[in-house]
Amino acid sequence: MSMEASSPDGPTVPQSHELVAKAMGDFQEAMKIRSSLNLRVAMRVTAILRTGMISLAVVAIVFLLLLALVSSKLEFMIGVMNTMNVQFSSMAKDMSVMRQVLEQMDRHVASMPVIVGEVERMNGSVAALHTDIQAIAKRMHQVEANLGGITASVESMTHTFQGMEWTVRGIDGNVQRMSRPMKLFNSFVPFQ
Repeated sequence: MSMEASSPDGPTVPQSHELVAKAMGDFQEAMKIRSSLNLRVAMRVTAILRTGMISLAVVAIVFLLLLALVSSKLEFMIGVMNTMNVQFSSMAKDMSVMRQVLEQMDRHVASMPVIVGEVERMNGSVAALHTDIQAIAKRMHQVEANLGGITASVESMTHTFQGMEWTVRGIDGNVQRMSRPMKLFNSFVPFQ
């Protein structure tokens, strides 16, 4: 900056030209910065809008595919729902039958105390029968022991009879031998 004399009213003309030129340069620089910022903001907004539109298009395509899939499976789902309705109605009927059976069981279970009393009396009778059966079992063991002795005696008698059989056969043979001369004599002199 040159050192020129200034008037008491303000700067001199060359200084004011320099100030105006500098102000204009600064203003142009600020406008360039502002336009570059505006351009960057516009580019970012455009990129964001493009990304949003692409995302929205992808969501729309997925939604359309999902809608097509649901509409293609709709008849199957209706069939499944009809089957489920039939099964649920059948289950409701079965539940009513089960309710009736349970009511009948309640009526039959009402007689259980009488049956329990009868079973307790039968338990007492069975206990008495148990002692009688034990006595019968002891007697059966005694009879079995006696039968064992009888079996041994019968076996002994069988051996004795077998020995007697052989003896009788021997006697039969001896009688046959002894009767031969008499048979020979009878053939010579018959008695008539």
